[in-house]
Amino acid sequence: MIDLHAPHRRLRLTRRRFLEGAVSASGVLLLTACGGATAPAAKTDAKPADPKPADAKPAADAKPAAGASPAAVGAAPASSPVPASPGTAQSAPAATTSAPPNLKGTTLTILHDSSFIPEADILFKKQIEESFMKDTGAVVNIEFVNQNDIAAKVSASVQGGSGPDIVESGHGWGHVYKEGLADVSDVAEDVKRLTGDFFPQFEAYSKVDGKYLTVPRSFLGNAFHYRKSWFQEAGAAKFPETYDELHAVGAKLKANGRPLGQCLGHSVNDPNIWCYTMLWGYGGREVDEQGKVAIRSPETIAAVKAMADAWKPAYDETGLAWDDASNNRAFLAETLSATQNGASVYWVATNDKLPFLTDIDLALPVGGPKGRVTQGVAWSQGIMKYTKNLDAAKAFIRWTMTNDVWMPWFGVAQGFYNGVGPRQDDNPGWNTFAPALRVFKGFPATSRAIGWPGPADQRAALALAKYIVVDMFARAVQGESAEAAVTWAEGEYRTIYG
Repeated sequence: MIDLHAPHRRLRLTRRRFLEGAVSASGVLLLTACGGATAPAAKTDAKPADPKPADAKPAADAKPAAGASPAAVGAAPASSPVPASPGTAQSAPAATTSAPPNLKGTTLTILHDSSFIPEADILFKKQIEESFMKDTGAVVNIEFVNQNDIAAKVSASVQGGSGPDIVESGHGWGHVYKEGLADVSDVAEDVKRLTGDFFPQFEAYSKVDGKYLTVPRSFLGNAFHYRKSWFQEAGAAKFPETYDELHAVGAKLKANGRPLGQCLGHSVNDPNIWCYTMLWGYGGREVDEQGKVAIRSPETIAAVKAMADAWKPAYDETGLAWDDASNNRAFLAETLSATQNGASVYWVATNDKLPFLTDIDLALPVGGPKGRVTQGVAWSQGIMKYTKNLDAAKAFIRWTMTNDVWMPWFGVAQGFYNGVGPRQDDNPGWNTFAPALRVFKGFPATSRAIGWPGPADQRAALALAKYIVVDMFARAVQGESAEAAVTWAEGEYRTIYG
């Protein structure tokens, strides 16, 4: 259990101390994944709702295999459309045709997140075996890892100087591990010829000190899944546009036994995305444009107070102990009226032919007094400096981003992933998805990087890994005053930024 009320210590942030801090924060992620979400403050005995149906819960540590019934999202719908002829379906120029490299005798090891759409992992593994390995002669060993475990594994590899050749990176980790990553600028420029210029969040995360240390792979957006009939019964003819509207109808929904659901635990995606976007929507920010700590402001206090005031009246209070899968389970068990999430909730409802599928709709995140500001997960691929297979690893990353590989993978995921640039994202595959899922199209163009409006650098990435913004909100919903919670967060930021 993490004691968020322990006094912070002012420490000079050297590079060594920074990496140690990143490893420590990654260890928190590892504990979260292995033992359920770590509640971010005082002890709580609350548990997320038991999954119903039983096969709808995610198997966080299971490696998907063909024929399996992955618990997080089930097996892919039989009718999952895959965009036909993806190479000609976009305005992207055709990839240069060349013979695949001869990599016989080369073995590549890859660390990849385990998707909440397990069928995407199944397809990717099959593509590697039947295309890349067959055409190049290389042997590829890929490990699909729970997303909460990846940072800890990368940290250990950087410090140990050995491990996978290629690692998947999210949330600005390229800045955190920049001393351990190879320059892949040549690969990034090749990929941009297919995808178009990378969306701003990718550019901020992947380009470090003027060079690309990771190559964008995919974007994961978040939208509200909600029960249309339940909202109508509570007097909402359409989904709310603002936090105030959401919380007003949320109080009515919770009075009917159908609360809103949001994770405020230590898990890499959902709680960070929720808290950062709410902070920004109210006009709060971690730092200013120059990277000076600016989190203590009337706008930040207003955001934290709004969440604290709405928590008991409108939300499922067990959310303090949730991870990224808990809200999925609760919504599919019909204990929540709405939750913000990637497309995996809709995916499992479709796959499992749940009777309330037609009552589910999706909506954009709500806005605050300063408008709607969004954030998503920008996944990318990096190559470790210690690799002895640099050219082979670069060839693999180029291959993953070709239309013939990426577009079928995108099609199987049914809106869970976006492209990394406008040319890749604006493809006709979106038209084959259910209308509700098309809310995700174009999402990464409006998404902000952590640290915005300041630089998305090492310091911003460490602040996210330490869950400072999430814990600031969590402390307030558990009874600490908004002012005190923000003051605590300011102290934490000053230990990082100085």
